[in-house]
Amino acid sequence: MKMKVLGSYGAEFPGFKTMGLLINDTVLVDAGSVTSSLSIEEQERISDILVTHSHLDHIKDILFLADNLAGRGKNHINIIATDEIISIIQGTFFNNMIWPDFTLIPTTSDPIIRFKKIKTEENIKIDHLTVKAVDVDHTVKGVGYFISDGNGAIMISGDTGPTDRIWQIANEKKDMKAIFIETSFPDNLERLAEISKHLTPHLLKEELKKLKRRDIPVYIVHMKPQYIDALKKEITEIGHPCIHFLEQGQELTF
Repeated sequence: MKMKVLGSYGAEFPGFKTMGLLINDTVLVDAGSVTSSLSIEEQERISDILVTHSHLDHIKDILFLADNLAGRGKNHINIIATDEIISIIQGTFFNNMIWPDFTLIPTTSDPIIRFKKIKTEENIKIDHLTVKAVDVDHTVKGVGYFISDGNGAIMISGDTGPTDRIWQIANEKKDMKAIFIETSFPDNLERLAEISKHLTPHLLKEELKKLKRRDIPVYIVHMKPQYIDALKKEITEIGHPCIHFLEQGQELTF
């Protein structure tokens, strides 16, 4: 399994893009930074987008991607998420008011966008990958994803505050290759993190105690760029042996 990091931050500034992780050139996890990162030919290869939750920084480029691909002979893109997440995206954006309804364009029988509803903790197949959504704790319905290609699995938390179930499942898996976990705010903004259901370095340290293995690489995502220096310092100081800061443009293989 290979991953290209299109965006890895929790806000958008010059040089910092919001979340988008491209798996095997065809499957996206979140779509905060697709069209500004990929050529039109690369955009045409995307077949599926796994959405962790409905906040704008994770879905905004679904809109622009649909617009870019309309009329180019592309088959379609599957937007994959739980019923609650899809209902928000469909009702709020593809409604011919905020954006054209690309679930009906170019034709109702062959639209660019198709929604695929999934249930949490059920395995689904996407190309050669097995995917499982697991509930996390955010201000809206949110899930993390376990993605496996048969040789190993990765965990992507999505946006979350302290949570439990995703760690329980991670501990059950013997083939975990990497964990991608958010940490949005520095410790002095822990109250803001609690209200918005994000993690701080202190809360991250407590979450990582729930993981039985300490040899799994842990990649930090969704850092707010305006606090980047404080976040990197405080995360480094928690002393976990396998922490890495995910950077946009990185290419990883698992």
